[in-house]
Amino acid sequence: MQKMKKWAVLMLALVLAFGCMVPAQALESSQNPLIDPWPVPHVETEDEFYNILLAGIDLGNYTGVWASGGKNVLEDCHTDVVMVVSLNKTKDTVSLVSLPRDTLTYVPGVHGVYKLNAAFNCAETAEEGMERVCDAVTWLLGGVEIHNYVAVDMAALIMLVDAIGGVDFDMDMSYVGHSGITYYQGMQHLDGVGVMDYVRARKNATVEYTDIGRTRRGRDMMMVIFETIQQKMKEDGMAVAMDLINLMFSEEFNVFTKLSMADLFSLAEMALSMENMGDIGSYVLTGDYKLALKDWNFTFTDQDNRISVLKEVYGIDAEKIPYVSWNYTNWLLEYGFPVSRQIHISRQIIEYGRQQKDLTDNQQQALAALEAQHDLTVAAFDTAADEQTIGANDALTAARTKMRKLGEEASYALGYMRDAKWNNSALWYRDPLINEYTQVDWR
Repeated sequence: MQKMKKWAVLMLALVLAFGCMVPAQALESSQNPLIDPWPVPHVETEDEFYNILLAGIDLGNYTGVWASGGKNVLEDCHTDVVMVVSLNKTKDTVSLVSLPRDTLTYVPGVHGVYKLNAAFNCAETAEEGMERVCDAVTWLLGGVEIHNYVAVDMAALIMLVDAIGGVDFDMDMSYVGHSGITYYQGMQHLDGVGVMDYVRARKNATVEYTDIGRTRRGRDMMMVIFETIQQKMKEDGMAVAMDLINLMFSEEFNVFTKLSMADLFSLAEMALSMENMGDIGSYVLTGDYKLALKDWNFTFTDQDNRISVLKEVYGIDAEKIPYVSWNYTNWLLEYGFPVSRQIHISRQIIEYGRQQKDLTDNQQQALAALEAQHDLTVAAFDTAADEQTIGANDALTAARTKMRKLGEEASYALGYMRDAKWNNSALWYRDPLINEYTQVDWR
C-alpha cells in the first residue's frame, strides 16, 4: 500500500513538472450562439434554387424625408427591408420571402443577440455587413443558402422606379405619406416618391400599421415593379434591361452587390422568359411583436408559420430554431447575460494562463481547476438555456458561482486581471463581453 502511494506521488510530480509540454485540452464549446456563434451549415434541397437577398438601407445622404432619423453615414444604417427572392430553377417559379426587420436573431460568427436589421452593423464595411445579413437570414431559413445580395438605399429605389416610368398600383388604403403627399385607396400611377412613401409606411399607415404590414406592402410593391419591368422588356426588348443595369452601376445609384452586369443580364433574360410574374409566391416569417429585454421591440418568430413557409417554398423539413422566444429573453436578463459575461472573462484568464511559460505547480493547479469548472458551467448554461426550469437555473447559479471563485483564484495566481469586473457594468447591448458589436442603433 505504501509503495502504491509513493508511485502515485511520483506520477503526480511528473505531470506537474511536464504539464506545460502536454497540449492544452480544448475548452468545452457551447451550443448557444450567445457564447459560441458557429457558422450555419447549408441544407440540401431537392429542387435547385438561386436565392438573392434584397435589402433596403435607411441611408439619408440625399434630399428626402425617408431616412430613419436622418442618417447620412452608412455605418449608422440598418437593413430596414429584408426580402429573399427565391428562383426555383427546377420548377421555373419565383417566391418572395420577407423577414421582419425587428426579428430576434443571432448573427453567425458574432457573439451576442441582435435584431435582424442590425446584422448589417456587425462588420466594418457595407459588403461585410451584407454578408452578415445573409448569414443571419440563412440561420432563420433553416440553412437555406443565400447565393447573392442586392442592397440599395432609398434614393436608389426612387431612381429605379422613375427609370421605368413609374408603376400602376392598386392602393389598399388612403393615407398621408412621409413626403406629405396624400394618397387615396384604389388604382393609381405612382412615381418613385409614391412607391417609397408606400413601402416605408408603418405608423402613418391606415391598414396594417405594423412591421408585418410593411413587409407585406414591400412584397406587393416589388411584384408590381417586377411585372412592370417584364412588360417593358416584352414591349421594347432587352435594351430596357441593359438601361436599368447601366443605371445600377452608375455613380449616382448607391448599390451594394456581388452580382456582375453579366449576372444581372442573365436574371433579366430569366424574368423575360417567365410566363406570368403575377404568379410569384408571397410569404413572410410572421411573429409576435412585443417589448423585450427591457427597452426594445422585437418580432418573435412564429415557429409553426416558419416551418410551413420553409416546407412550401424550399421543400425542407425544418426544425424549430431555439433561443428566439419571448420567455427566453426574460431568462437572458436574469441568467444568460450575466453568466455569458463571466464565461468570457474566464476564457480570457485561461487564454492568458496558457500563453505563459514555466508556470509553478500552484499556477498550473489553479488554471486546471478553472478550466474544468469552465466546462461544467458551459454545460450547465446550455441546459438552463434550453430548459429554463428552476432546477436547471439553480444548477447554473451554483456552477457560475464556483467558476467565479476559481477564476479569481487563478487570476490572482497568474497575476492577471486581479480586479476583473465579473458583474455587468453596462447595458447588455453596450457590453462587449455580451454583444460583440455595441455601436448599434436599437430603434
